[in-house]
Amino acid sequence: MNDLSRPTSPAMHQQPIPKPYAWRRDDVSESDWRVPVPERAIAEIDEVIAILRANPMDIRALCLDDYPLDACRMLMNEVRKRLDHGVGMAVLDRLPVERHDKESLTAIYWMLSSMISRPVAQSYDGRLLYDVRDTGKKTDTRVRADLTNQEISWHSDYGFNYPPPYLGLLVLRTARSGGVSKAACMMNVHNELLEKRPELLRRLYEPFHWNRQGEQPEGDPLTNLHPIFELRGEQVCSRFNPALVPKGYELVGLQPDALGLEALREAARIMSEEQNHITFVLNAGEIQYVNNFRLAHLRTDYQDYDEPDRKRHLVRIFLRDFGRRSYMG
Repeated sequence: MNDLSRPTSPAMHQQPIPKPYAWRRDDVSESDWRVPVPERAIAEIDEVIAILRANPMDIRALCLDDYPLDACRMLMNEVRKRLDHGVGMAVLDRLPVERHDKESLTAIYWMLSSMISRPVAQSYDGRLLYDVRDTGKKTDTRVRADLTNQEISWHSDYGFNYPPPYLGLLVLRTARSGGVSKAACMMNVHNELLEKRPELLRRLYEPFHWNRQGEQPEGDPLTNLHPIFELRGEQVCSRFNPALVPKGYELVGLQPDALGLEALREAARIMSEEQNHITFVLNAGEIQYVNNFRLAHLRTDYQDYDEPDRKRHLVRIFLRDFGRRSYMG
């Protein structure tokens, strides 16, 4: 049977989105997204870690006002500005990973991230910090790709549920090889389709069934209906993860429409063109922040070390100032 749940005329933004909100590779220099951590901020981080070692605290109870973090606040104000009004991404370069343990660095990461927005749950069990590492599993209906070493194709995070406007990744350890990152601007995809394939853009404003990967209360639907692009006031927001769509339709006994599948493929093709994305490698101690409503990202597959204490390990955080802090928002 065919999917009859699509609205006929969702509101669609009809004008090209300007720079820097929409960008291609040649519009972006590394200085637009790489943000050095100044020495004064590093000194504050060292001091706060010394305080926490003498006075341990649960990370979730840390209060920013209890610690000397003025330079860090200035730094994170700049990060927030780049997320909202710049290219939509910032990589902090970097925390002093060579002299501090994982727990101390994660506490600093929590506090820095809290200066951008409020940490919220990113899985149904309520986890506020999420370890990204290879578990030896393969992506499946209930296995998310971030728990594997497989390539993760173009996506934004948690488009199937209640996605956060910002997300962060703290790099604690890197893989032996691979794991290259790419970022592309969904607003550029919007502009390209508006100019060349407006019928595909209009379809992306209509909903798709998304597989929820088992992250829902007992008895809830197995899928959610969401578009790729939507207007929120005057702002265009995006979510993207075409890998979750075919299974979503299968779970509800429907066939995805041909126009919808073509639109998803064309969006991914645009992002995959060399001129439409940037490529970079995240190093230990760096933190990547992303505007999840404007960018999509990709990670190539990787080969890890055999020793457990050397395996690739990132810590993810979701940041959102509205709704409940729970996973369902």
